[in-house]
Amino acid sequence: MARVLFIVARDQPKLLAFLRQDFAAEEAQGVIEIFMDRRQGVQRREADRHRRDPRRNLGVSIDLRELGCAVVHQPAPVPQG
Repeated sequence: MARVLFIVARDQPKLLAFLRQDFAAEEAQGVIEIFMDRRQGVQRREADRHRRDPRRNLGVSIDLRELGCAVVHQPAPVPQG
């Protein structure tokens, strides 16, 4: 099943609470996951390694900074068979 991830900026705890309240049913069903940004800042010498990391999405960073949250669509896993 595909999911939608809401990543909320660390300085937006009220937005996190609002989203969790507003999407409680969807989060309980596992359709949506809402969480605080857990990424840590990186040192300059580590920047190249993190740039290649697919979890470090530039669009997410921009949305977090400008909007306070980012929405990521996570596709459903491909069945193994």
